[in-house]
Amino acid sequence: MWVRAKRIRRQHISSKPLSDYYQIISDIKADDRIPKYASNLVYVNHTGKESTVDDKLIYSIINKQPKRADHYWLINLEYVDAPDTLEYSCSTLVEDTLYSVTMRIGFRIEPRVSLYLRQVVEDLVAEGRVDLTSCYPSLRRYGVAGDFRFIIIHRVYYPEDSFDRRHNLLMSLYALIGKISIDEPKALGLDTSVVVVERVPLILSRREGHVRRIVPALPEGE
Repeated sequence: MWVRAKRIRRQHISSKPLSDYYQIISDIKADDRIPKYASNLVYVNHTGKESTVDDKLIYSIINKQPKRADHYWLINLEYVDAPDTLEYSCSTLVEDTLYSVTMRIGFRIEPRVSLYLRQVVEDLVAEGRVDLTSCYPSLRRYGVAGDFRFIIIHRVYYPEDSFDRRHNLLMSLYALIGKISIDEPKALGLDTSVVVVERVPLILSRREGHVRRIVPALPEGE
């Protein structure tokens, strides 16, 4: 049941080419009329491919309170069969702005994403690939590093969004189990003090004929 529900969930997660959003992310970073959300903004990308991005992740950056940051980090987690594997690769997608980090983790290794990202960033700083010093002049003069904030996209399933009763049952049970299991920030070993969870609906399929559309009221006397 759990595997089936996760498969249904993955099937309805939409992904988009990441390269389509390089420019707008750069423009958001440069737009000082948008309040700065964090110096470093980190997302876990669940598409499984470095070249694509979860559409809700893009929605979070661009549409849902545009989030300006100095650096954007997309974390791709790849769980592998080799039990003791713990390695990463990092691609600079937009110079000094957007980075994609793929972490390959063996099944014996505890996923401690906050710690591993810090180690990755330390390597990048040592290599001169990124400057983490705060962009605020009052902090930069003292060499203070910028802050990190993690955004977790949590999909909430609503049974009325699907006409398939079997899917409704599976996803409702999946959601129930999820409530009593370890939440994603803790499962990933994130520092919960710097984590923001954004809840978005998981839509399986719209029952267009089921939803009544509101119409304009007629003027009195007509």
